Amino acid sequence: MTSDPALPPDRPEPRRIATKTDFARELTLAKDRAGVTVREIAAAVGAPASTVGGYLSGKHLPALRPADQFPRILAACGVTDQAQVHLWWQALRRARRAGGDQTSPTSPAGPPVPPPDTAAARPDGRRVLVSTRPPVDRLTRGPEVRGRHEVTERLRRDLDALAGQRAALAADVLVLCGLGGSGKSTVALLAARMAAERGIPAWWVSGQDPDTVMAGMQALSAELGADPDQIKAGSPPDLVWRLLEAYPGPWLLVLDNADDPPGTLALPGAAVGDGNGWMRSVRTGRGLVLVTTRDGSVGTWGDPPPPWLELIPVRPLDAADAARVLTDLAGPGAGTEEQARDLAARLGGLPLALCLAGRHVAEVAAIPAAFAGPRAARTFAGYDRALDEGRHAEVLARTGPPGDGPAGDAVGRTWELSLDLLAGRGQPTARPLLRLLSCLGPAPVPSGLLLRPATLSLSPLFGPVSGREVWETLRALAGLGIVEPAGPGPTDVVVVHQLVRDMSRRAPDVRDRIGEHLALVTELVAGAATELDPRDPATWEQWRSLVDHTFSPLDLVLGFGISPRAVPPGVLTAATLAARYLRASGQPARAEAAYARLVRLGIAALGEHDPRVLEVQHDLSRVWYDLGRLGDASRGLRAVLRARTQTLGPAHPDTLTTQHYLGRALRDAGQLDAAWRLFRKTLDARRAVLGEDHPDTLTSRNNAADALRALGRHEQAGRELASVLAARTRLLGAEHPATLVTRYHLARLAHDRDDLAGARAALEALVDDYLRVLGPEHPRTLLSRQALIEVRHDLGEREQALAEARELLAQRRGLLGDRHPAVLVTRHRIGLLLVDLGAYAAAEAELAEVLAARRLVLGPRHPETALARASLSAVRARHR
Repeated sequence: MTSDPALPPDRPEPRRIATKTDFARELTLAKDRAGVTVREIAAAVGAPASTVGGYLSGKHLPALRPADQFPRILAACGVTDQAQVHLWWQALRRARRAGGDQTSPTSPAGPPVPPPDTAAARPDGRRVLVSTRPPVDRLTRGPEVRGRHEVTERLRRDLDALAGQRAALAADVLVLCGLGGSGKSTVALLAARMAAERGIPAWWVSGQDPDTVMAGMQALSAELGADPDQIKAGSPPDLVWRLLEAYPGPWLLVLDNADDPPGTLALPGAAVGDGNGWMRSVRTGRGLVLVTTRDGSVGTWGDPPPPWLELIPVRPLDAADAARVLTDLAGPGAGTEEQARDLAARLGGLPLALCLAGRHVAEVAAIPAAFAGPRAARTFAGYDRALDEGRHAEVLARTGPPGDGPAGDAVGRTWELSLDLLAGRGQPTARPLLRLLSCLGPAPVPSGLLLRPATLSLSPLFGPVSGREVWETLRALAGLGIVEPAGPGPTDVVVVHQLVRDMSRRAPDVRDRIGEHLALVTELVAGAATELDPRDPATWEQWRSLVDHTFSPLDLVLGFGISPRAVPPGVLTAATLAARYLRASGQPARAEAAYARLVRLGIAALGEHDPRVLEVQHDLSRVWYDLGRLGDASRGLRAVLRARTQTLGPAHPDTLTTQHYLGRALRDAGQLDAAWRLFRKTLDARRAVLGEDHPDTLTSRNNAADALRALGRHEQAGRELASVLAARTRLLGAEHPATLVTRYHLARLAHDRDDLAGARAALEALVDDYLRVLGPEHPRTLLSRQALIEVRHDLGEREQALAEARELLAQRRGLLGDRHPAVLVTRHRIGLLLVDLGAYAAAEAELAEVLAARRLVLGPRHPETALARASLSAVRARHR
């Protein structure tokens, strides 16, 4: 509270507030000054008029949650300046701490009159019990401090410099900043212990709130020799700093847990870096100030900060150090090193969580099994299972002695306090934004791609919000360590700490409003995905950042047990498009895993006959085709074709898509006549339903023409492929992947016609284009290289062809495994090249292995199996 007599009595002044009665008086002044009625305020905030009337009469105080309610009350009363809103938040907290209906010693004509001896008193008159002695004994109750070598070495060098009166320090004030529970106070205690070892006095002041800081600094002033009259008069910050600078030797001052630096360390209305509050440059060079805080934002400390101040991030521990902390606490019988590392990774290396987990395992392991119960987390693996089961509140409850962690029953409270702090600074969007980020996937979040203000503004979770507000809120969350930047720009890609994510998505306000969270997540990921063509390489960089978040809606549906009737229509949209991107970009194994998960989750969420699930099953069959599992692909496509014909009709575009891909599977299985008939049937239907220039119609024409080529009808195939190439070039562009496919078929046709020079020129140009457009590992790039090797072989370029074939084989094996049909095609060609180069024994061995593999993979009657059999027979006859 201020004692400035210049505060006008007829204007609202939150600094005059100490009790509930004070709050009612000042809020009434604000209401009257704004010229609004109780009913108008109630309508603006969506609260009953009787509730708002209670705030104005002193009957009760506004709640701290939801975080946007109190700022809306203030806005209705004309208070919108962020600095003023912050002062009102502080006033509300003072009044809530005071409780009761007592009136502060304040008259309407002036500010509060301090009670006698307020050196260490709160606004309600209660004494604040403080000590300036660092609580270093806390270090003896915890595990060995690990993973802090860099920062402790820095502190050791600075303390050595102070003790020896050597060179000036690089910075007088070091700010240890990081996520709540990251061990900042522990590092500060290490510094205090190192100071004591060097004979340097260390003082410890809690930065919890303005009253505690005031009490601690006044106690420090008394310890430094100030008399009571000095302490009561003048400027307390100026006094303590005069005394510190007059101290004859080196010293260390720790300001611990100063999580609201503007509210606790700076003068009202001033910046922390102004150097006239509780934190200043040490002009004598004999002291060091160490601050611990969650707040590492440039908005708080300055951009850049003053030259006498340096920010030092304190991050979670790496896997090795975190695992050792767990083992130190739980003992070697809790599990293997690998299990400790797995649990440490699950807890994100957060020291507070590691300590809670290790102590929990140790304490439960000491309980006889008959009393602990079958679900007790007695080992690292058991603790991990407890987290899988959502028992976070049980196993992350604080079990150690007081002072080992922040107040509260669970570790999640540490960052909930940070969210309260941001709300008090006029950023009520911070909590709903963290909840939203926690409902997305665990991968880094492409915030610029996903967090669209227009979509957020339509959700009741947010209301109207601008892009600037979203950006500033992300910066504020990053400043408190709740999220971390992980990409270009300060907040374009952000990472949410894993444990923060797990705890935040289990918060009551997520569970109670899960339908609204599901709708918003679905809209955001589907909105981003539908704007990106998964087949267009120009979008693939964006897809890489988005793909892991596209399953978020399904995870919410199953994780919260949402009824299929309440599932939004687009719940599978983004994940389906993401799996298509994986397939189109040449990642068939990842695509198969994505589709298999989609089918499993889709059936569980929507039922097996839902059209959206059938679409995913169709795509999964296509991936089996890409992987060379032609039998699985044919069976899957036939099943989807039957279901789509029954539910959608035989001429529906989706039905025709499945029919088309069944034709491709039949063609690759050697059933050329059946494939041609199915291609032709699909083409006729697509022309009628979609039109001549539709991309799907052109795809049917392309594949029907290639089937003609395979059947030996070269003239007809050539005319059709040339027509398709012209149409695709005109409609899609010369380097679109679909256009390149038609060029590939034309090159194969030139080879079939014995135009070897033309085929080689066409394939060399095509390989160059594929390398540039799709990359060196894309299946179509590799397919074109295979065709070029075959042409070189026929041209007599055997040595070059063999070298390229062996290089291609290594690449295909690494991507597809040993038994993929494409790998066997390359091996077959290597065998034929070895024959022509006279290496008959090597050729025979190679072709024998190819034949055995094709019998197993494709079946004994497949044309390629027969080809391998004929080649092996020929080389054996020639070898003899």
